[in-house]
Amino acid sequence: MSDKEELISQGAAASRKQAGMVNKALQSRASSTSPIPNLNFLDFQRKIILITEDIKKLRKSSFLMKMKNTLTSSGPSLDGKSHMDGSLLAKTSKKPGLDSIVSELSKDPTSTTSRVKLIRTLMQDQRQYNLQYYKDLMIQASLPVYLGHITPASLQVASQTYRIYLRQLIAEHKKKLLIVRSSQLKNVNIDMIPVESLIQVDPDQPIGDEEARIILETKLALKLLDFSRSLDSEIRANITMPLEMTEIEQLSPRHGAVMEFLGNKEIGSTYNKHQLIIRKAISVMDIVKHIPFLHSLGLKMADKLEEVERKMPGPFLMEGRIHMQAMKLLTLRMMMDEYTAKNALTPTFKKVVVAYRKALKRTSLSDPHRTDIPVLGEFAQVSYYSFQHRKVMRLTNQGVLEMLKLGKKAVDAATLVNRQYSKLQMQILTAISSLENVPKPAVKSK
Repeated sequence: MSDKEELISQGAAASRKQAGMVNKALQSRASSTSPIPNLNFLDFQRKIILITEDIKKLRKSSFLMKMKNTLTSSGPSLDGKSHMDGSLLAKTSKKPGLDSIVSELSKDPTSTTSRVKLIRTLMQDQRQYNLQYYKDLMIQASLPVYLGHITPASLQVASQTYRIYLRQLIAEHKKKLLIVRSSQLKNVNIDMIPVESLIQVDPDQPIGDEEARIILETKLALKLLDFSRSLDSEIRANITMPLEMTEIEQLSPRHGAVMEFLGNKEIGSTYNKHQLIIRKAISVMDIVKHIPFLHSLGLKMADKLEEVERKMPGPFLMEGRIHMQAMKLLTLRMMMDEYTAKNALTPTFKKVVVAYRKALKRTSLSDPHRTDIPVLGEFAQVSYYSFQHRKVMRLTNQGVLEMLKLGKKAVDAATLVNRQYSKLQMQILTAISSLENVPKPAVKSK
């Protein structure tokens, strides 16, 4: 073996050893707690939904009931109430002007204008707080969106607080890693040490559970920060008009029938208004897919649009994209040897496939239109993704082969309109050929 080959072999062995150490430390705590509590977006969404439900109940309750909830301990929990009016963060920040905004939100917690004003005032505070403060800030910023008031400003503060939270998480974890590695960093200017170098693990040095968690969360946060770097510009470019969830609900056939019965059905402009709402909703979902704690809202929007636009592929395509973003996050965790994500991989991918299949059924494979290309191209990519990750997702070769064959039909149709899919077409052909040549297991004779 040459010196170069020996070095490569040693490097690979060290990487495997390093990955095994991190994973072993994580698995020791996986049975009782989340291995990434500070990036547990499902938990974040549950909290946001509970707060929005409290706000909706309060809004629907009578004046006397509101007074009762104010004077007694009934109604929302203390933490929930302080989130509803923003007082939880205002008490910590004490920035001038916050008291009047909290007062406005106490009177009307559904006010998007007051909520956005609160978040922007808090973001101007240059003082440093603990990580929980930035998590609460992110939750606050998501409330207008979950309440169904989706404006360019409300989406922007949601994305900005998301990125602020990721940066703060990275900064806090860097401090913790510097403390852990202090003995190794004597006479070194720690301010000049990039966090990327701190998350590298020495394969010959054992690491504890806490250090393993910090390293994993830091790696994920760095990736998520990179993935979301263009969010602000995308929102400015694509979200130019507000959207109310009630607008989507009013598109339902049932609502239309009621309005027609009451004599309030608009004539002439109805179709254009309908199409405008659909376009606005799809633009919002295309942004929401990049913000993990807004995925529940995006899926709810897709579900409502699917009821309205049953023959159109758009809503099903957006549902597939949101599930696919969740799938990519799970795959990323697996690539970082965080194997507790493995159990969620297959169920999530099934949701991806179901949504994309429904979208594909609503396109033309024989005579594709340009508007069909996103569905055809993305379905083909999903089919090839199933081939690439079939082992980790525990998919059968036969199931993947069927998916690839359907993907080939989709990519063939897409290539007729756009030659940029030629490379993907060849990749799928090669994948099909490799699976068809896999010898089938021999059947044991009785």
